[in-house]
Amino acid sequence: MLKLLGATSVAGLAGCSGNGEGDGGDGSGESTASATRSVGGTYVSASSVDAQSLNWLTIADATSGSFVTATLDGIWAIKPNREIFPLWGDYATDDGRVYEIQLRDNLEWGAGYGQMTADDWVYMIQNIFQAQPNWSGYPNAADWFQTNPESGQREPIPVEQTGELTFEIRLFEVDPSFPFKPVLWRQQCIPRGILEQYVEDQDAEGLQQDEELNTLAYTGNLGPYTYDTWERSARYTVTRNEDYYLRDVEGVPDRFAEAPYFDQQTVRVISEESTRLGALESGEVDSAGIPPDKANRFENLPNVTVNVTPQPYLRMIVYNMRSNGWEPFRSKAVRRALGFAVNKESVVQNVLRGYADVAQTMQPEWSDWYDDSQVEEFGVGDRYGPEETRTRLESALSGTEYGYDGERLVDGSGEQVTLSIYYDSGQPTEGTIAEFVAQEFGENAGIDVQPEAVSAPTFQSNYVQTSAPDGTDPEWTAGTFNGGPRDVATSANSWDMSINLQFNTYPFTPASSKGFFERRGGINFYGYYPEEDISALYEEATATTDEERRRELFGEAFGLISEEQPFGFLAMPSSVTGYAETVRGYDEEFNTGWDSQAWYFA
Repeated sequence: MLKLLGATSVAGLAGCSGNGEGDGGDGSGESTASATRSVGGTYVSASSVDAQSLNWLTIADATSGSFVTATLDGIWAIKPNREIFPLWGDYATDDGRVYEIQLRDNLEWGAGYGQMTADDWVYMIQNIFQAQPNWSGYPNAADWFQTNPESGQREPIPVEQTGELTFEIRLFEVDPSFPFKPVLWRQQCIPRGILEQYVEDQDAEGLQQDEELNTLAYTGNLGPYTYDTWERSARYTVTRNEDYYLRDVEGVPDRFAEAPYFDQQTVRVISEESTRLGALESGEVDSAGIPPDKANRFENLPNVTVNVTPQPYLRMIVYNMRSNGWEPFRSKAVRRALGFAVNKESVVQNVLRGYADVAQTMQPEWSDWYDDSQVEEFGVGDRYGPEETRTRLESALSGTEYGYDGERLVDGSGEQVTLSIYYDSGQPTEGTIAEFVAQEFGENAGIDVQPEAVSAPTFQSNYVQTSAPDGTDPEWTAGTFNGGPRDVATSANSWDMSINLQFNTYPFTPASSKGFFERRGGINFYGYYPEEDISALYEEATATTDEERRRELFGEAFGLISEEQPFGFLAMPSSVTGYAETVRGYDEEFNTGWDSQAWYFA
């Protein structure tokens, strides 16, 4: 399940890490020998981090998403060729503005909540996703608002139930890419009977702690597996769903006839990299993410297949522009100067061993929306080095207390500027990148950078989660990832830079990354205020049916992003995953794991 934030080196449950067309050997995606698939065995994967929660309303990380997705399919998936694969339902539209959603008639909730109906969806959308203020803290709430051309204001997208199993979504403007956006792609639902207990009083704490949500008791026949056990920081197990609805649906590929094909799936949380890789090598686990510097060794093992695929997550330096970070990061000129400080080609070739591409903006270079003529390059060729960095940084800091004393950048007290950079304690490769960035900042910018290791849960709770004082404008996005204006809303702990979260670039639907570049965006824990109206370009591109014009507008938007340098763009790493040679179903191309229910053991 693609979320805004990506955790590194997470194999996750089968298919949930973004690997998995699952063809039968002929490359068509259709099974050429269904008889070779049989139900049996426990698929065990290794993850470096645990999930944050099983309550998907309050999460935005890929690991938690994969835990939940094993038990809840969502409304539809996307095939690698950008075709919709209906799961819980399908859609129809005549004009790209009004979308009618049709649910299947064999969808049953668990815990006694009966059949899933359109009423469940409309109630959830209007009272949770579109609630003002966003009392539940749902991180993707901004997806359910659009600018109304008549009022010029962002308003909730009108949603109306039209039948027991149908509802309409009436966009204010045409958006032909709407079905491919995360707003409905793999979108899940919760029974009205659970939500209405908390809506009237806007009881966020009660909603977050609801036992049926946190034990996935309501999932019924809606996913390939059902929740079994979760031993925190140890293992998560789901069991084959004997009532899985997709086995009773006509028109789906025949490989779903007995899906899923594992009796159980288990994620083992193994934070130590050497232990995790040892478990893959010995056959204790069936899949694990492999760091680039270890890939060659695993490619030579007879019992492991190494799968290298492009993926949509961006490796970058996040600058803290809130009041508990280094204030000069708020200056575009400072961020641009620092873009000359780090050799990106060294990151790609020496640290990531070639299993990555240089990143310059919020799209991979292989994307349809990347325009070389618009994107400004940093950290490569003659746009890298000490002279290039110091000259620009000195100019950018003119008139402030900061300046150079020899080769050191010092503050008003004559002390060298010292900044922190955080990385995931379970990811040695991240630690290597942090150390390289520290070395480059020291040699090229005269800044002393101190790498700090922290666990993923601690970083999210103490450094990402923002909260604002009472009285803050309620129009700001409430919740974990952007609690208010940068001068008043801060995280519990101060920090300057981090590299332990990767952001989704959404190559299928690039406008979905808009929330990273808005003051009030759903993901802006770092307090970035753009100088240019990047979101307006996103919105214009979204509402344009002319594909060539869409490319021009997105090209311009990603050019502005490269110019403003909201992040220190570094690389687009490939997904390097090791699978036991008996695992079948995944394919070696960028896709969404749309048919991971059909993975199996040979």
